[in-house]
Amino acid sequence: MKSERRPSAPGSAVVPPLDLIKIVGSASAESYLKVGQRLFGILKRHGGLKPSHRVLDVGCGCGRLALPLTDYLKKGSYDGFDVVPELIAWCRQNIASRYANFRFEHVDVANAFYQDRARGRAARYRFPYESGTFDFAILTSVFTHMLRDDLVNYAAEVVKTLKPGGIAVMTFFLLNDESRRMRDLTRKEFRTWRRYQRGGIRVIDPKRPEAAVSYSEETARALLRENGLEVQQILLGSWCGRRGAVWGQDIIIARKPLAAPKRDTAGSGGVARRLKDWLGGR
Repeated sequence: MKSERRPSAPGSAVVPPLDLIKIVGSASAESYLKVGQRLFGILKRHGGLKPSHRVLDVGCGCGRLALPLTDYLKKGSYDGFDVVPELIAWCRQNIASRYANFRFEHVDVANAFYQDRARGRAARYRFPYESGTFDFAILTSVFTHMLRDDLVNYAAEVVKTLKPGGIAVMTFFLLNDESRRMRDLTRKEFRTWRRYQRGGIRVIDPKRPEAAVSYSEETARALLRENGLEVQQILLGSWCGRRGAVWGQDIIIARKPLAAPKRDTAGSGGVARRLKDWLGGR
């Protein structure tokens, strides 16, 4: 698989070919590198990412974040997985082959936007890692393509694989009073979110709902809380026309508590189902 050469690439002079870069939403090698570095900065500054952390990148794509982390995680490690096999193949050939503490897995999980013919379903998928493995989990442009059942399962799996006190950084399209008011100022496709599921979940295209999914801020907070993540901070994004944002999508930074929560039988069922797995063992 031929790659483009860019001397500015962190930790490597190699970046993916343009056809792979476009899958993750970048238009050029330069923008791919720039976005990766910008995300890396956000994770350090706002998420508290440390060089010793064990990092899980859910939906890792073709290494946009992994590349800058190769120069940073000197005492830590990185595991990434994605549903697109070509992206994982490139990462294995060009990153994992050079950095023993970087690993990439292809997962056969269906998503109507990226991978519709896979065997597994996201709502039932179990992450291929032991409980309490990671200090830090990253999910960029994952929940923006997931409906409720898939999100609930992935949130619970993140909690299971995080160590107590671990941090999760996740991106969303959050609908609140400000974004509902401002969305008319931005791109045409964001102006009309159509109600799709109960509880403040909306999509742009009901025929392809996972192309873009938004959650009311209240719903997102509740689903994460019910499945074991304490929201610490929200960095609102520029997608709706907001100025001065640090990222395009909204970023939620959440924490797995140091101790297991009390059983919550009134919630969505995430905590109750996962309580047994909280501190290890299935």
